Amino acid sequence: MNHPAAASTASRIDYQAERIWKARHHYFDDGLLPEGLLERPVLRSWERCRQRGREPQDAVVFDPVQRSHLRALLDREHRLLQAAAPELDTLAGCVSNVGYAVMLTNTAGQVLAVAGALDRHCRPMRQAFRPGVDASEAAIGTSAMALALAEQRTVRVLGAEHYFANNQIFHCCAAPVFDPRGHLLGTVDVTRDAPHVVTGVMGLTHRCAQQIERRLFETLPVFMRIELADTHGATLGFDRDGQLLAANAAARHALDLPVLRPGLSFEDLFEERFGAWTSAAMQQRAGSRVLPLHGGVRLRGMALAGPAPAASANRTAIGQAGPAKASCSLPPAQGVALRALEAGLPVLVTGETGVGKEVAARALHQASQRAQAPFLAINCGALTPELIASELFGHVEGAFTGATRGGSVGKFEAARGGTVLLDEIGDMPLPLQVALLRVLDRGEVLPVGAAQPRSVDVRVICATHRPLQALVAEGRFREDLYYRISGFELKVPALRARDDFDAIVDSLCQRIGADASRLGPPLRAHLREQAWPGNVRQLQHALTLAFALAEPGRALALQDFGPGTPAAPPGPAHPGHRGHDGNDSPQALSMQGIQRQAIAEALRRTRGNVTAASALLGIGRATLYRRLKADPEPAACDSGR
Repeated sequence: MNHPAAASTASRIDYQAERIWKARHHYFDDGLLPEGLLERPVLRSWERCRQRGREPQDAVVFDPVQRSHLRALLDREHRLLQAAAPELDTLAGCVSNVGYAVMLTNTAGQVLAVAGALDRHCRPMRQAFRPGVDASEAAIGTSAMALALAEQRTVRVLGAEHYFANNQIFHCCAAPVFDPRGHLLGTVDVTRDAPHVVTGVMGLTHRCAQQIERRLFETLPVFMRIELADTHGATLGFDRDGQLLAANAAARHALDLPVLRPGLSFEDLFEERFGAWTSAAMQQRAGSRVLPLHGGVRLRGMALAGPAPAASANRTAIGQAGPAKASCSLPPAQGVALRALEAGLPVLVTGETGVGKEVAARALHQASQRAQAPFLAINCGALTPELIASELFGHVEGAFTGATRGGSVGKFEAARGGTVLLDEIGDMPLPLQVALLRVLDRGEVLPVGAAQPRSVDVRVICATHRPLQALVAEGRFREDLYYRISGFELKVPALRARDDFDAIVDSLCQRIGADASRLGPPLRAHLREQAWPGNVRQLQHALTLAFALAEPGRALALQDFGPGTPAAPPGPAHPGHRGHDGNDSPQALSMQGIQRQAIAEALRRTRGNVTAASALLGIGRATLYRRLKADPEPAACDSGR
């Protein structure tokens, strides 16, 4: 069971060592079950360890996986790591002062990440708290991580409750982490090498797991969220066709759905039609709307467009953010861009792949007067021409084969009062560019299959890494639309052109829960001189991998970054250096050449796996396929290695 109130409420509050030792004597010496002396989950773990033929005096070895396998492990768990990093750092900040370190594991019990001041702890604990270590029950016996995985609830294991004698110095608690469909992903664990229970630690651990789950929910391409009233924050996420993509723990508990089965839809749960109910709910000015379950139970729900806003988001003015926002900072034109947006002018955000164009757009929205309204982003390059019209403008019932019953609202209507980001605007099909002009000029949309337009009130931000003026000259982008969307152009500089590299590194370290002081001045200087064709996104990935590969507490060295670190930067900004190919040819210095190098390197590191390479580059798989089709050289280079 993975209910929201899964935290253990065991009768034992204090660490009662004498009772635990009495239980060990009954079980290990007398062969008796220690009834009433030990919590049942701990006893079940002891039984599993004994069935494996293990003895309590066996040695415990905290062996990490090989370095090459660690890279693959961290790549596989990238989504969980990215969601967990800031929450692990927050938890470590709360519990480090009372002697705890923090660990994240996957469902196999492998350590993925650690946080906290490990240099203060004993050697066995430092050995255990390393990425790649096998901390499963089969390897290290009874532990909080193993019990949290087996019982799927928050638990604690204290001292002599550990099966192996060598582990009895540890006192730990752990909470399971579930994905938005209710599948187990891993655990969050806090451990210290000193006795007794510290009040509040177990609750903080459980809360950390919940926050990771919230972040995982927010990463999904949810078209519509529905929050159920009077259900402790139960939230459901649906795609534009009414298919249930996600449900948080409170919602799964409220609807008695421990795990969401594939294909479950809005109409499988409720008596209303998805399109009709959401359209009516979005048009309702305030409050919740009746949402009857099949069987007659009447709930109330509130429809909210798009993903949930990050809990830490606030209306801090751009440029007033603290150091943690350094990597999201905008160029000096930020104030002018904000004034243009507030005046109703479309803003065009330009820059290379990975510089943070969506981050810049989101920061503009959060600093605007519309910060409390939705911010919805759509990647024009990730949708087929057949789908993008319905995605943007909605459709009426029966508009096309497979249309949602009751129709569906589009992004522009769903973002009422807020901001719409059209990313990769250069990939928008020509016929839809005309429809976008209607939105910008008249403030109205015409849903697919509808006879009458509908008024919308949104701010529009467009983003692209492509040269739109060249596309205009080639006849692939409407000239009138270009001038209409570029009311103000905000250029986000490439990482190699920025003068706040150290602040960006510090911010990224904070984001991934790493200690920035482990990056010394010589290493920072070397990193600063690299090309970083994938910009901030590539730098974050490199830092995440380097901190994972390095021994805990040790200062990072260049070799921790592996062969994927780019060579010295090309281009006039660094005239003393050469490109990756070792020459100063126009091809090496062009943006096309840099992009080709980045794609080739990503394909090399992922052994030709396009899905993994696109994730590493931070672009959609369809976008990468399209670029490989237009320029197959990176794929050929990879296959020839």
